[in-house]
This record gives sequence, structure tokens and C-alpha cells, in this order.
Amino acid sequence: MKPIKHAVKSILATALLAVGVSGAQAAPTTALYLTMDGSGSITAAQFTTQVTSYVTALNNIFTATPSLFGQVAIGGGIFGADFSEFFATQEITNAAALTSLTTAISNLDLPANNPGRGGINQGGTAIGDAVNASASALLAYEQALQVDIDLLIDVTTDGQNNTGANPATAAGNAVQSSINSVNCLGIGASANCSWVGTNGTNFGSAPSFQEFQAALEGKIKQEFDIPEPGTLAILGLGLLGMVASRRKQ
Repeated sequence: MKPIKHAVKSILATALLAVGVSGAQAAPTTALYLTMDGSGSITAAQFTTQVTSYVTALNNIFTATPSLFGQVAIGGGIFGADFSEFFATQEITNAAALTSLTTAISNLDLPANNPGRGGINQGGTAIGDAVNASASALLAYEQALQVDIDLLIDVTTDGQNNTGANPATAAGNAVQSSINSVNCLGIGASANCSWVGTNGTNFGSAPSFQEFQAALEGKIKQEFDIPEPGTLAILGLGLLGMVASRRKQ
């Protein structure tokens, strides 16, 4: 998925924060685009569960790993037969920025937002078109940032592409254009993420919408290279040892 050097950078930054070592604020190392299925095959109740799962997963991840603030940028769009961006890619610098993101996700399900789901046409599932739009958004963000960072597209769907661009071709084109990885997580038995191929990671499918949140949370943790607690503890002890050694010198 991401180059090892970025994984090490992320682990070291988390470990430094854990042992109280801080540094100057830098540009994010990773930009993730959340590409959410809002097609008509998803019932109103299922869509509510999907939205709640995104909000819960993101809050859990940033609460458990606050060092992500300032290190990652996130954008989001929703697709059916067409595509609508609901959150422009931006650095998640603090809790307020995270709230802006989760509020934008929650607003997709507000009854007042008739017809809801970002106003998309729910009569189809255009995964390929959504990948193309997501890639364009991430590349524009990186160009504006003028820094080379990891760019990840995160597709979730309960079905398979049935209109628009071929998703396998779209994923291949995205990677050719400097997107690091196009990943997919399905929901239910009808989901098909096989189009990812060698252009990213096929995370398989959560058995149902009720089990989607845990699968999504695990997926995003992998995309952000969040280290396991044991790894972080070992690195933290190593860094403390380095600090102690320097003080003795």
C-alpha cells in the first residue's frame, strides 16, 4: 500500500508524541478520500447505519491516536449513478476539523436534505466514475499543497459497478497518475471489490451493515499505518533510552 518510509514516519511520529517529544507542524503525510456508496440498493435504514458507522469509526480512530491530527487530510464523496463531493479534501488539524468532517457525513442522512445522499441519482452504481472523481480531487489537493504525499482512495460499496467507467480501468489510471492506492471494502454478499486488482487492497466484505463499522475502522487504521500498541510501546521505550543516553553524555 504505502511506501515503508511513510509507515516508519507515521510510527515514529506517534511514538514521539507518546513520550512527550514534539516537533514543528508539517504538511500531512497522507490524504485519504472516502468514496461512499449511496445507490438505491441501500435502504434508508442501512444508509443511516452506514453514516453512523463512518462517524463512529473516525471518532474512535482519532480519539485513540490523536497524533493523526495534523498528519492526515481527508475528503469525501458519495456516488450512485453519478457523484457528489460532500467534503473537500483538507488537513484534519484538530477536533474542530474532525467535527466538520463527521458533520458533513451525518448531513447526508438528514431528512431535511431532500432527496438526501448528496442529491445523487440513486438509480445506478458508478464505481468507476467515483474513482475518477476521487482521484481528481486528491491530485488537485496535492498540487495545491505542493508537497509529495501519499494519496489513497477508500471505496465502500454494497454492490458492483453497473454504469459509467470500468472501475478496474479507473483504478489503474488513478495509480498511473500518482494515486498510491485504490482500496475497497464491500458490505454484504452482493458487494464486488475484485476490480481493485493490483492497484490497491481488496479488504473483502463486512457480512452486513451492522458489522460494517468495525471493518471500516480496521481498514482506515491500516490505511493510516497506525501501529499496534505493542509496537508503539517498544518504539517508545527505545526513544526514551535514546533520550536517557544523550542526557548521560
